[in-house]
Amino acid sequence: MTQTARRLAIAFAAVAGLTATAHAELFTKAYEFKANTILKVGSDMPAGLRLDSVEFIVPAPTAEKSTFGGPKAKVSISNLSKSSTTVAIAIAVTDADGRLVGVATGGTKLFPLRADRQMVYSLDFGGVNAELDKGTVFRISIEPKP
Repeated sequence: MTQTARRLAIAFAAVAGLTATAHAELFTKAYEFKANTILKVGSDMPAGLRLDSVEFIVPAPTAEKSTFGGPKAKVSISNLSKSSTTVAIAIAVTDADGRLVGVATGGTKLFPLRADRQMVYSLDFGGVNAELDKGTVFRISIEPKP
């Protein structure tokens, strides 16, 4: 192996190690979906965060449509660490047949979640959400960002 090939191999190994470290921070878990009910979770996550609760607000199908009244998820996260952090959140809801009936994403927009504080993030289910009330399972992924 030439000197250049060795250097490239070392560089690729270093990049692969950094990539593996970055992905190790992802928290992901599945829970039972219940509309209009607060699910108390209390799961510890990487970077000193804790997922406190998730609440799905799903208006009745007969409810009058409004600009701000669509389905949403409220995700409560506490920062138990000594430093501020930002978070990215993704939620996917499936029905009993495994069909995807809703997806929402969100997280930190302006200011990071400060140390020893809690924040409730509101995620909108835009677009595909007509059968969200038929959901049975949701999967949530939370990724701390530096």
